[in-house]
Amino acid sequence: MSLALSTWVDQVSQQDLILLVLASAITSLISALAGFGGGALLLGIMASFINPASLIAVHGLVQLGSNASRVYVFRSMIHFRFVKLFMLGAIVGVVVAAVVVSQLPEKLLLTFIALFVLISAWLPARIPFKETTLQVTGLGALLTFLSLFVGATGPLLAAVLRTFNYAKASFVGTLAFCILGQNFLKVTAFTSLGFNIADWLPLVILMIVAGFFGTWMGAHLLGKINENHFKNLLKWVMTAIAINLLYSVIFK
Repeated sequence: MSLALSTWVDQVSQQDLILLVLASAITSLISALAGFGGGALLLGIMASFINPASLIAVHGLVQLGSNASRVYVFRSMIHFRFVKLFMLGAIVGVVVAAVVVSQLPEKLLLTFIALFVLISAWLPARIPFKETTLQVTGLGALLTFLSLFVGATGPLLAAVLRTFNYAKASFVGTLAFCILGQNFLKVTAFTSLGFNIADWLPLVILMIVAGFFGTWMGAHLLGKINENHFKNLLKWVMTAIAINLLYSVIFK
């Protein structure tokens, strides 16, 4: 799988551009409200518009901006000990994954993404976990390794963080900071493999700006909607997108 491919202009029409920008805003709002799912949902949507060789790298760039906005909004509530340990492991995970990811066929990569979006939709709300140095570091390594193949591991990390019963703002901020660091490492890895950031920068900037607006809206709506109903709807939307992506891999 070569990562030095076409620019966004070659792949994204004006109509697709509008849809991607709207998707960035809406999925960032979802992440701010639900604390999970927005990144995986955006990845599933982007897979319909961007080729697999560029998809995860472009998604990582967009998520850099989206998560940076959440980190800024919730900065005073972040649990930095967890973030530091997670990122130590993440560095190991990205180094190992970068060796493997460029060898994968594009259809296999899309299949991984679709299955992970589907799994993310139906994960248990909490995954039992102890906040020890070894476990948090290992978690960072594992999830960052996976992120180079499936794009968005936020739902898995969210299920772990819920074990600690953080306040909602602390949960969202800590999750965002971990995913921010993870995406920085991921984009760095893909750049070393031949991905050219400059070729995609105009699209990425528009989606980041839209994502910041979505986060701002979500922060103001936090606590004002029925969270259970919202999460149930999100699960079915993610399921539909994952099934559509699997269909396109198998029958196209």
